[in-house]
Amino acid sequence: MAAIEYPSTPASIPLHHHQATMEASRSSDAERRRKEENLATAKANVQRIIQLYNSGKPLFTRTLLKDLHEQIIQGKDKVKIPTWNDEAKTYSLKVPKDLAERWQVQSAPIRHSLSIQRLTMLHTHLLDLLLDPPTPVSIVYVRDPSPAGVTLKVIDDTFKLVRREWQESETCSNLEGSFVKPRFDPEAITITKIVAFGLGTLGKNNLGKLPVRSYAQHAATLTIAAVLKERNISQGVDVQCFAQDPWYNETDIEFLGGLGITVLKDPEGFLEIDEQTLVFSVGPDVPVRQIVADVQWPAAMVWNSPLSEVQINGGMYWARSPMEADPDSERVGSMLRNYDGAQLDDQADYLGELTVYARKPRS
Repeated sequence: MAAIEYPSTPASIPLHHHQATMEASRSSDAERRRKEENLATAKANVQRIIQLYNSGKPLFTRTLLKDLHEQIIQGKDKVKIPTWNDEAKTYSLKVPKDLAERWQVQSAPIRHSLSIQRLTMLHTHLLDLLLDPPTPVSIVYVRDPSPAGVTLKVIDDTFKLVRREWQESETCSNLEGSFVKPRFDPEAITITKIVAFGLGTLGKNNLGKLPVRSYAQHAATLTIAAVLKERNISQGVDVQCFAQDPWYNETDIEFLGGLGITVLKDPEGFLEIDEQTLVFSVGPDVPVRQIVADVQWPAAMVWNSPLSEVQINGGMYWARSPMEADPDSERVGSMLRNYDGAQLDDQADYLGELTVYARKPRS
């Protein structure tokens, strides 16, 4: 029987294998350290935001919004926005070439606002956004809204039909019945202006259909304006109507202008709010309530009802849509304590779960 020969020393392993293994190990260690450092930096920035927010520093200010608006209308290629540490951060207003080519359309930069929840969200997929002190508003790029196949006549015919159905609905009657004494006493409250947010384009949606709710919401704006004048809450003057939505297109602007609704670009709508304004907001894509709470308390609001917060995803507070973009906050709650609110009964779901608020008389 042949003897089995065992090697007296371990079989040799090629040198390049050792080198590859060591390099992989070093790379893995470096990647782990980088992730740990990024996480530490992100946590520090979040803690700084929370500290400043809890000290009372506004998330949004009229000065910030006005300055950004002036930079944009001056036609500059870049704008500067202050971070939470009051350092200037530069954003380009030029659409990146790769985005324009990929979408095959001319994209438009818009201002994007973040709620306090989004600014302090520590998520592994979003850490890069927190490595530098963030800004409460930034610049993002979206496709130009395109209402292909929707003419002004189609929009006009559809609006007349939906408006008639709206005016005959129980929801419309309930909305009109919300503007009564004592909450809306003409001797205690004056409203001469409506600023609406997030009512949506009247062109086709992603499914190729006309958005009936958007038509109804614009009709509701006109209903509110008429009621305010009829009941002398506007002191007898015509109520100015403004609307802001990033998805409005030229056809929307022309049609709404014919109804007496002036379309504003972001952030002009927020700058238009004063103490005689009613803010009308339905499921917006920006934190309207948090911006209003910081910038200007209006005379009244018709907007999404507060929902109880549900803690999910390891500490992130969300409720159901549309609250992801327009969540409640402690400051919003503090503001609402100065208002009387009554929830709107909307069985037909024209507007969703909204509450009508009127500011309490000041003592």
